[in-house]
Amino acid sequence: MHEAAKQLGVTPRTLRFYEEKGLIHPYKAIENKYRDYSIEDVIRLRWIISLRELGLSVSAIQDALNVINEPDAFIRSVDGARALLYEQWITATKALQALDETISAWHRKGAAELTHAELAAEEIKQNRLSRASWSDQWNYDEIAIQHGYKAPIITLSGILSEEQYNMALLRTVEWLDPRFDELGLEIGAGSGNLSSMLAAAGTKLTVVEQSTEMLSIIRERLPAIDAKQGNLLALPLAPSSYSFIGCSFAMHHLNRSQQLLALEEMDRVLVNGGRLVITGLMDEDVVDDDKIHSEEIKTKLAIPPNWHLSSVSEHLNWFNKRGYSTVINRLTPYVGLLYAIKP
Repeated sequence: MHEAAKQLGVTPRTLRFYEEKGLIHPYKAIENKYRDYSIEDVIRLRWIISLRELGLSVSAIQDALNVINEPDAFIRSVDGARALLYEQWITATKALQALDETISAWHRKGAAELTHAELAAEEIKQNRLSRASWSDQWNYDEIAIQHGYKAPIITLSGILSEEQYNMALLRTVEWLDPRFDELGLEIGAGSGNLSSMLAAAGTKLTVVEQSTEMLSIIRERLPAIDAKQGNLLALPLAPSSYSFIGCSFAMHHLNRSQQLLALEEMDRVLVNGGRLVITGLMDEDVVDDDKIHSEEIKTKLAIPPNWHLSSVSEHLNWFNKRGYSTVINRLTPYVGLLYAIKP
């Protein structure tokens, strides 16, 4: 063990820890329990140590190592762990910002008041719970397997015709006006139908999608783009990175509070002067998910009960408070396009 630890630049205690967690199973001599690490064991330990330094948890490393001989599955596993790391980083960053604001308030007041801390903590808690409460209730992995690139059209059948869907994507591209070599982002990319249009303009495109099977379709269709696993509430991306953001028919998978968190994430990764287009199910009068008006529309359009129309007024108010210039373009009575430019 000591020789292996020295070779790998770690302590024997670290190797024992990995063994206790079931990550490594070296041969043990019966007579003295001396551990003998084979070449394969050392290579496995190199993977473990590297992935641990890269921030993966022990359980995430175990999941990845279980499919290490299947390259696509291994990469998907590590990609999923990366998305979780970004979510944790975003939560920690928000908490640090809230703490800074609380300390500043205490300085201005000349006293450390409990109410300041409680209000900041409650906001962080609610945002964290909103992020954690999101899950794929629609089994998009299975939908992707069954329907391929037509999966988004299938899910919208009865609400939009295929012609209307394609027209909505074309209008989204027109409003985004992607330029050659420009850094662009699509979130909630589905099977890559909008992605293919944006990539055709020669942009350097990154896409984010939560479904691993949808991502597989995108990577097969568009191998040159950067496809990452993640969701709209915790984009696995660095701040102020993209000149434009496109999002089509994805926001209805988020409830009202989650939609506002998604807008915060878009704002975080968009550069100053950047532009975004959100296309999807929208209604002027929807303010809360339990409004009778909203339920009437869902019934009328056969919208699934766990889908949520976006409130045009609420979203416009959110953008306007932050100095964005905005335009609403109606595609059908309940499908719209929101265009916004960051100041």
